[in-house]
Amino acid sequence: MLYDLYDDFFGLNREIEKMMRGKNSRKALAEVNIYEGKDKYVLQAKIPGVDKKDIQISIRDNSLKLSGEVKSKDNSKTYYLSERPYGKFERNFMFDENIDTEKISAELKNGVLTIDLPKSDDTKTKVITIA
Repeated sequence: MLYDLYDDFFGLNREIEKMMRGKNSRKALAEVNIYEGKDKYVLQAKIPGVDKKDIQISIRDNSLKLSGEVKSKDNSKTYYLSERPYGKFERNFMFDENIDTEKISAELKNGVLTIDLPKSDDTKTKVITIA
């Protein structure tokens, strides 16, 4: 009885996940970590197998948009197992402070996209001494 409840619960959970993500999507594309340093934010996205020409990055009003496409598998082959996700992806991120858009840099190395987002000088924290 317990096994049946367990199996039913997780089976239902898998079906709900399929509906929420779409028919062909099995896993999130462009898994991201973001951390904040004193003078910048750093965004790292795991995007294995994607060429830099298939990635677009834009920023507007402190909102960064990361989009691209993981090319689909070769349909001329018969796959017995296919776990690697493919398709278009788009991620959007809001930052609390103004970003210096002239100094943003991005690098794709070993399937990890790293974007450095320097904070604008006019929004860095300023310590005020009370007279």
